[in-house]
Amino acid sequence: MFRIRNMKVEDVEAVARMVALDHSSDYEEGFRTAYAHTLDHLKIVPKHCYVVENEDGGIVAAMILHPQEEVFEIEDFQVKEIQQNREALALLKAKLMACVENVKTEVLCCPYALKRLMTTP
Repeated sequence: MFRIRNMKVEDVEAVARMVALDHSSDYEEGFRTAYAHTLDHLKIVPKHCYVVENEDGGIVAAMILHPQEEVFEIEDFQVKEIQQNREALALLKAKLMACVENVKTEVLCCPYALKRLMTTP
């Protein structure tokens, strides 16, 4: 059983570890960049930062959205072990579709997020 919820400051490290390689091919550099990036977004748009927890409370997925005046960005979209966590993927996709339903601007998506969004549960 998975549960989606808004991200908290204490989740930032786990999320940064998941998305580190999306930010740099060097894991440590990617982690530092992802940590700062995730923390910034959590401060700027906290209601658009999400995590999915498994039954043990471990974070298995994360999504960061950044609605702006001229564009709606899908910043991060990550699911650990996507084949085993397809339900988490489905939860994130459903939340994303609910968020973009009434968006009247252009929607931009980073290439890594786009690849994961195209994975079907």
